[in-house]
Amino acid sequence: MNGTIKYRRRRGTRAGQAIAELVVGLIALLVIIMCMLQIQSLALTHTQTLNAARAQAGADAVISSYVLRNEMPPWVNNISSGRDSIRYSQDDSKLTGNPGYVTDGIVARAKPSDLAHYVPGNELSAAASSGGLMNELYLTHGRQQTAVGIFPVIKSLVYGTDTIQMQGDAWLSWTHIENVK
Repeated sequence: MNGTIKYRRRRGTRAGQAIAELVVGLIALLVIIMCMLQIQSLALTHTQTLNAARAQAGADAVISSYVLRNEMPPWVNNISSGRDSIRYSQDDSKLTGNPGYVTDGIVARAKPSDLAHYVPGNELSAAASSGGLMNELYLTHGRQQTAVGIFPVIKSLVYGTDTIQMQGDAWLSWTHIENVK
């Protein structure tokens, strides 16, 4: 045989390997598409939840008498990041502040007693005398909670639960619109 070795190719095994690689690639592509659809579903539900909370707070903001459906907003002094080291995420803790700083830093500098002499019945003087600046802000609160279903493939590969709870909070100021005739 004049010193050369001939190799024989097996076409059957290479064709089988290509099909296996194609199947693995298609499964990976399907998982990526499902992740994108799940993220889109979460974003859409989050927007709808915030809109519903905003609608509730907005309806309370324009009624003739002041209504506060939920709790007063907390005075947040700082945010300490949680285990994920990302600020403003779900596992963070809020360090509450003192609303007296606002009274001392803003209301007191406005000299509310002098202001009450020139403009009787103004809200800034009322905030200084009542000691409860939060009550004088007249905030309305809307809250909406919605559960989002998780796709089965995402549940088994990524998250491991059936639903994710979304919560939206909106704070608006009460407008106190009087009837004008």
